[in-house]
Amino acid sequence: MNFYVKCLNLLTAKRIWSTGDSVLVVAGGPTDRACFLDAGFGNVVISNLEHEDGASAQYQPFRWMCLDAEKIALDDTSFDWVVVHAGLHHLSVPAAGICEMFRVARKGIVCFEARDSWAMRLAKRAALTSDYELEPAFLSGGKTGGYRNGPIPNYVYRWTEREFEKVVKSYHPAYHVDFLYFYGLQVPLQRFAMARSSVLRSAGWLLNGISKIFPLVFPRQGNQFAMVAVKTSVLQPWLTLEGGNLQFREEVMAGKYDKKKYI
Repeated sequence: MNFYVKCLNLLTAKRIWSTGDSVLVVAGGPTDRACFLDAGFGNVVISNLEHEDGASAQYQPFRWMCLDAEKIALDDTSFDWVVVHAGLHHLSVPAAGICEMFRVARKGIVCFEARDSWAMRLAKRAALTSDYELEPAFLSGGKTGGYRNGPIPNYVYRWTEREFEKVVKSYHPAYHVDFLYFYGLQVPLQRFAMARSSVLRSAGWLLNGISKIFPLVFPRQGNQFAMVAVKTSVLQPWLTLEGGNLQFREEVMAGKYDKKKYI
């Protein structure tokens, strides 16, 4: 079972969501269709920046929409969940994508991206990976697969738990948000296999050999990372809801500070 499907199933098992929830996938494609089908979901819309010929038939039984993840043309809370898999790093401002996802989601968001770990930084220094995603542009003949789905190779924006939480909390400061994370490792054997350097090809097979042991010793250092932000109805303690409007609870601060002594 791949990491994507495993995480979808874990979220179901933990009752974070249900397979009957409505889901919007942004920056999506055939992989998303296959994984959500495998996980037993039925109400899914898969979207991407550009229109795909025959997409309506290609993504059945799910629906297809043409949407820009950085400016999703949908109302607030249009879907229970919004999901992105390996798509944030193709955006011009990945944090903007997260904020838009959070706006459109009624219950929460799920983001699959690479983690900015010491192991990934070490791999970059050893030239085993790069800060820019060059292979998709190369494989497409320089036509697609890069920055905003175009021909320019995109920067690979890797995340940490703290960075993800800072983005979400900045956008959604009034309510408490629950966070959940999953970790995994998959060696990109296809990329290593097409390397002209025999050293790189050998390194790929070596890394694949230790790929089952490494996550047991260093569980958070792999290249697979799922970030989940779940909305709650719990207000921050310094806020109250009166007549449908959020109000600042001055008495909370008055218990800590004396306005008269402010200099």
